[in-house]
Amino acid sequence: MKVAVVGGGVSGLAAAHELLLAASGGGDGVRVTLYEQEESLGGHARTVAVDDGTGRVHLDLGFMCFNQVTYLHMMEQLEGLGVEMERSDMSFSVSTQLKGGSRGCEWGNGNGIPGLLAQKTNILKPSFWRMVREIIKFKNDALTYLEDHEHNPDLDHNETLGQFIQSHGYSPSFQEAYLIPVCTGMWSCSPQDVLSLSAFFVLSFCRNNDLLQLFRHTQLPTVKPRSQSYVNKVKGELESMGCLIKTSCRVKSVSSLDGAAGYRVLENDGSEETFDSVILGVHAPNALKLLGAEATHQELRILGACQYVQRDIYLHCDQNLMPQNPSAWSAWNFLGTTSRGFSVTYWLNQIQKIGSVRPFLVTLNPPGVPDHVLLKWNTSLPVPSVAAAKAYLQLDQIQGKRGIWFCGAYQGHGFHEDGLMAGKAAAQGLLGKKCELLLYPKQIIPSWTVAGARLAFTRFFMQYVSIGNLIFVEAGGSVFSFGKACNKCPVKSVVRVHDPLFYWKVIFPSFFCLHMHLYFFFSDWSFMHNS
Repeated sequence: MKVAVVGGGVSGLAAAHELLLAASGGGDGVRVTLYEQEESLGGHARTVAVDDGTGRVHLDLGFMCFNQVTYLHMMEQLEGLGVEMERSDMSFSVSTQLKGGSRGCEWGNGNGIPGLLAQKTNILKPSFWRMVREIIKFKNDALTYLEDHEHNPDLDHNETLGQFIQSHGYSPSFQEAYLIPVCTGMWSCSPQDVLSLSAFFVLSFCRNNDLLQLFRHTQLPTVKPRSQSYVNKVKGELESMGCLIKTSCRVKSVSSLDGAAGYRVLENDGSEETFDSVILGVHAPNALKLLGAEATHQELRILGACQYVQRDIYLHCDQNLMPQNPSAWSAWNFLGTTSRGFSVTYWLNQIQKIGSVRPFLVTLNPPGVPDHVLLKWNTSLPVPSVAAAKAYLQLDQIQGKRGIWFCGAYQGHGFHEDGLMAGKAAAQGLLGKKCELLLYPKQIIPSWTVAGARLAFTRFFMQYVSIGNLIFVEAGGSVFSFGKACNKCPVKSVVRVHDPLFYWKVIFPSFFCLHMHLYFFFSDWSFMHNS
């Protein structure tokens, strides 16, 4: 069976890899050709080298870090490839501007209380403290909502963010100094359009990117030798299994054969080749463009509901797009006004542990061209609309119906993990296999008492773990890392916490040892990795 995979981003790579693994494992013979219009594979997984004045520094511009609990397939692939990872920071800040250009409200969670009170006048503002309380409430509300909807597909996924906010009674200060900056900064929508976004999509984004944390931000993993190294490892495996990879090769159209089964893939230079099946690992509008007049009514209806927004992105060193107070500087920094919208600036030095004194910043949708620009490019991101959420639930109506399969991050929440899952699912469907994807674990939503025990727990380990690396991973996304593995002491242990009572049992061991069998302690946790 000959299969064409169009698109060499995360979805296309995952689909091709899954097909060839099945073939190498004794399945039906599969020959795969992978088409990519760019010079290199990887899509958003893009690495560049720049000069910081003392030497060359490698920077990741798109795929920076990920949640090791909710990115289950990503973690599985990276560990299978033997890719080295390191801990990354995912703190964030918000800086609102007034009409005259001066800063309105400015705060961040990257430096604890000094960051939260980077603007001293916030101490005397009741609206600010109400916002703080509501961010804490928002986390629990969001996790409860996502848990209910992810484990019960019969629930309505059409609720807008505005309906969610209204039903939970959030204040204007919460919206203006937290939620609207995050949403307008990420999706380039107007502040007025934020409330019409899909609640499920936005809440998933906030959870998976650690934007629900206020006083404690998670140290998420990132690829230590940068994401292009992981892409190169996938490419090497594909080539070793016989995949024909055609980069700098733009596909013009995909059409059915006259009077025969199969499809013709036509390249821009006029070259063409026939295949038994095709997987389109490109954005939804691009998939429709490739199919042209042959796109069915169902394909037009479902894929046409997935809209994208074009984004200008700059790699630069302009500190004017960062908070005025250095105490508020964080990994993600949202800057703008509630009338014109916000931009988001990633502080790569913090995210990717870059030791250079020169700040390397990546800004999406800046109000103007930054100073000291090193690189500019354009990308498109899916708009988290309710229509797109509805279309996602109807994808099975078009998948493989005529030998064509579709995959891409738009089939989820726009994350790297979603693209990987979609690629694997398309390949498994093409092979006639049951789609067996890993499921998110149930969220841990701690009570105030458990949160207090967890705080005491983390403070204890922060004080006493001085060598080696001990990591605790909660079911649902939170990660606590203590110490650091080094050449002197390379010991590293990763523990999964299954039940939040684990923290109580560690803090008050005498009570629990007297009143219950030790089984009830050891059943609350397990080793994920130990070296």
